[in-house]
Amino acid sequence: MKKLFIILIILLAVIFIVTFIPQLLTQISKIDIMSVTGATPVALYEKIPGNITLKVTGELKKDYSFTTRTLNGFAATRIRTQEVSPEGSLVGTYAYLGIPVLHILEGIAPKSPEDKEIFDRPLDMLVTFISSSGKSVNFSYGEIIFVNDSFPVTLAYNRKEIKSSKNPEKYEKNIYKENIKGLRLICPRDLDTLRYLDDIVEISMKKINTLYDKLPVQKKGEKCGSDSISCIEGNKVYTAKLKGVEKININHWFRTGHGQGFKGISSAEGYSLRHFLKLNFPNADKNRYFLFAACDGYRCLFSGREIFEHSDGEYMIILGKKDGKKVSSGYMLAPVKDYFVDRDIWGLTHVVMLANHRLAGQIRKKHSR
Repeated sequence: MKKLFIILIILLAVIFIVTFIPQLLTQISKIDIMSVTGATPVALYEKIPGNITLKVTGELKKDYSFTTRTLNGFAATRIRTQEVSPEGSLVGTYAYLGIPVLHILEGIAPKSPEDKEIFDRPLDMLVTFISSSGKSVNFSYGEIIFVNDSFPVTLAYNRKEIKSSKNPEKYEKNIYKENIKGLRLICPRDLDTLRYLDDIVEISMKKINTLYDKLPVQKKGEKCGSDSISCIEGNKVYTAKLKGVEKININHWFRTGHGQGFKGISSAEGYSLRHFLKLNFPNADKNRYFLFAACDGYRCLFSGREIFEHSDGEYMIILGKKDGKKVSSGYMLAPVKDYFVDRDIWGLTHVVMLANHRLAGQIRKKHSR
C-alpha cells in the first residue's frame, strides 16, 4: 500500500511538472522582461497546443508524420501580417507564432530517380497543402526553400490581433477574434489571402504532369548552351521574343549554393523575367505556374505569385552578362534575390506556362478524400 502511494505521488509530481512548470517559467520570463523594460512584452514564446498531426507525403523516400511533440522541436518564428481578401476587403492585422515550412521540408528526402542521369533535386516539384476539409493550395518547392526567408511560408499555431494602441478595446476591424485551432498556413509575401488555409493536416510533394517529351532529356554533366528560348503553352511551341523586353542591371548579386557554399558577389545584366513572360505569354498572371528547362534537362518550377507579385520577382532576370562578360552557356535564368543559387538555369532553352486546369485536375485526382 505504501509503495503504491509513493508511485501515485511520483506520477502526480510528473504531471505537475509537465503541465504547470512550462507555464510558470513563461510567467517568470514575462516578469523578468517587465522588470528590465518597464513594459508588458507582446511577443513571448508559446508551445504548440492540442493534439496535432501533420503528414508529409508524395514522391518521397518515405512518408513522414509529425505530432505536437515533434513539431514543438522545430524553431518557431513570430510574423505580423496585413491580410486582405482576394476581393480586396480587409481581413485584419495579426501577429502569429508558427513554424516556417522550410524548417520542415529541408529535412524531407525526395525519392531518388532510378535513372542516374536524371537530376534528383526536387526543384520541379509542386508542394500542396491540404486541410482537414480537403481544400488545397499550391506552392513551388523553390519559393519555400530557396528564397530569402525574411517572410517565410509558415504553419502558424498561435494568433493574436494587432489593434490600435489608442482605445484597443473598441477596435473592431479585424475579422478573426479567436485564436487558431490546428495549423494555419500563412503566406506573408502574398498580397491577398487566397493561399492562406486553416487546419492543415498534410503536405504533399509531387512532380507535375506536363509535356516532358517536348523538353530536353535530362543528362547530368552535359556540356551545352542555348542560343534561343522556346515557349510552350498547351500544344503550341514557338520561339520567344527578346526584342522589346525591359532590361535590368544589378550590381550586388550575392551567390551561394545550397550544396557548394559561397560562389562570389557579381553584377548581372539581362532581361526582366516579368516583362519577358508578359510579352511571350499574353495570358500570364500571378495564378499560373511556369516550368523552366535547361539544355541538359535541369528543370525548375516557379509560381506566378513569386514572379509577378512578390518583391523578389522584380529581380528575376534572363541573364545575358555576369560581371560584364557574356554567359558561356548562353541564356540563363537568374532569380537574383534568392538566398541560394540552385534555381539558376544555365543554358535556358524552354519555358512552359502550365494550364490551371492541369494543376487542378492533378490535385483532385491525387488528393481526393
